[in-house]
Amino acid sequence: MCSSESSTPPQPSTTPNADRPAGATNEPCPEDCTRREFSPREVNESISETISNAPAPYTAWNGTYGWRSKFTVQPDRASCAVRVIVKIKVRGTVTETQKAAWKSAIEGKWNGKAKLVCPDPACEAACPNGYAIRIELQYVDRGEHYTVTANQPTATEGGRAGIGGTTSMTGWGVGDTTDVTHEFGHMLGCPEEYFTTDGVDYTEGGTKTGFRDPGGGIMNNPSGNPTTANYELVRQNAASAMGLTCTTETA
Repeated sequence: MCSSESSTPPQPSTTPNADRPAGATNEPCPEDCTRREFSPREVNESISETISNAPAPYTAWNGTYGWRSKFTVQPDRASCAVRVIVKIKVRGTVTETQKAAWKSAIEGKWNGKAKLVCPDPACEAACPNGYAIRIELQYVDRGEHYTVTANQPTATEGGRAGIGGTTSMTGWGVGDTTDVTHEFGHMLGCPEEYFTTDGVDYTEGGTKTGFRDPGGGIMNNPSGNPTTANYELVRQNAASAMGLTCTTETA
């Protein structure tokens, strides 16, 4: 009997030839590998992108940009999920209702789209259907990954402007629940998918605009959904946290 099977103290044996010595202690139970716990992993990685061939009136997009992708990744085998937590401190004039709208839009757009499949040869019963990727936007007063400025609807930045005042990864419009979902993608390490980015022609030889194209993924068109490629940095860090090889699949 292992120690988790009974909390009753061992009783002296009354049988002279008992196999179990009188007063012997229980052996500890082996760890249930399907409930193994992993330490959270803090991600803070340098990201860069180069955008080129943006035509008028989008020439302000041409250039090389850099930022840091920061979030916490927490694999949870008991629930077969990988939590991805981004902590935001907001400055500027914004209501709780507007902040709640950002959170709802971002989590609604990024959740339920992808999962990680991470077979464990030492525990084949562990999450055989994969780990759901669960995005959590948390508002904090300290310990933030990012400080976000709440912009008014007419805001612009460097000649660029989005919907409802959203201008960048850290400039979110109080009237916007669309472009913020794209900007959140940068926090997860995703580059743009505009015009020509890092040598990839998103106009597909001029057959598309290369910017907010119908049917484009979220990093091309904020109205679109994330693709499995948009979770690449999550995949890398979740795999490292678990010490396993993971692939990303559609949820």
